[in-house]
Amino acid sequence: MLIAQLTDLHIKQSGKLAYQKVDTLGCLRRAIDHINHLNPMPDRVIITGDLADFGHPSEYQLLVSELQRLKPLVRVVPGNHDNRTHLRDALQGWLAFDTPECCNFSEPLGGYQLIGLDTAVPGQPYGMLSQASLQWLDEQLSAVTPHPALLFMHHPPMTVGLHHMDVQNLQNSDALYDVLRSHPHVAGIVVGHVHRPIVATWHRIPVWIGPSHSHAVTLDLDPQAPACFSLEPRAIQLFRLEPSGICSHISYIDAVDGPYPFFDDNHRLID
Repeated sequence: MLIAQLTDLHIKQSGKLAYQKVDTLGCLRRAIDHINHLNPMPDRVIITGDLADFGHPSEYQLLVSELQRLKPLVRVVPGNHDNRTHLRDALQGWLAFDTPECCNFSEPLGGYQLIGLDTAVPGQPYGMLSQASLQWLDEQLSAVTPHPALLFMHHPPMTVGLHHMDVQNLQNSDALYDVLRSHPHVAGIVVGHVHRPIVATWHRIPVWIGPSHSHAVTLDLDPQAPACFSLEPRAIQLFRLEPSGICSHISYIDAVDGPYPFFDDNHRLID
C-alpha cells in the first residue's frame, strides 16, 4: 500500500502570494500533478494540516477545487492555520470526519489502521489534543489490536532543534504517550508543521515530518536563529506500508537530471 503525504499548503485568498514571495497555489497544483503521475498510484493522499493560510472560507473554496483533481482518495486533518468550521463546511459532501467536534478520522486500509488526529488550537500556533480526542484514540487503537496503526497529525510531539518551531509543537505530548504506551501496535506518527523532511524517534516510536512542496523552514540549529523560510527543492513524502513494516521516500517535484543507466546493453557496469 502506498500513501502520499501533503502538508502545509497555506492556500491564500485569490491565490495571493504567501509572505509576498511564495506561490502556494501554483506549488499545490504542481504537487497534485506530480502525485497524479506517480506509478504506482498512491492508495491515499493524507494532508497533515495548514490547508489554508488564514482559514477564510474563500481559501477553502479555492483549495477544494484543486484537491478534487487528485486521483487517489483524500483524508485531511487541520493545522494551526486552519478554521475547523470553515474546513468542515468546505469539505461537506466530499470528505467527512469521524468525530463531531474535532476533525479526526479512522480508516482501515491494507492491513493498517490509518488514524488522523486534530491537534489545532483556535488562535494559537501550538498544538493540543483534547481529552475527547485522546479517549477516542484509545478506543480506536483498542478496537484494532493487534493490527498496526499509523497516526497522522499536524504538530510534532517532540522537539527537532529549530527553536522557533519547537516552542509551538504538541504541548501535551505526555498525554498522547500515556495513551500510546498501552498500544505497542502503533507503527509510527506522520506530522507536518515544520516544513522540513525530518525522521526521528519519540519514546522509540518513529516520527516522520513531511517536506515542503512550497517553502521550507530554514535549517538553522542556532537556538537564537530568526524565523525564516527558504525556497528549497520541492518534494512530498511517500509511505510504502507492508505487513513487515513501513518505508518512507522523498519524491521530488521539480525536474531532476536523470535517470541514467548503471549498465550497458551487454549488462556490464558502465566504465
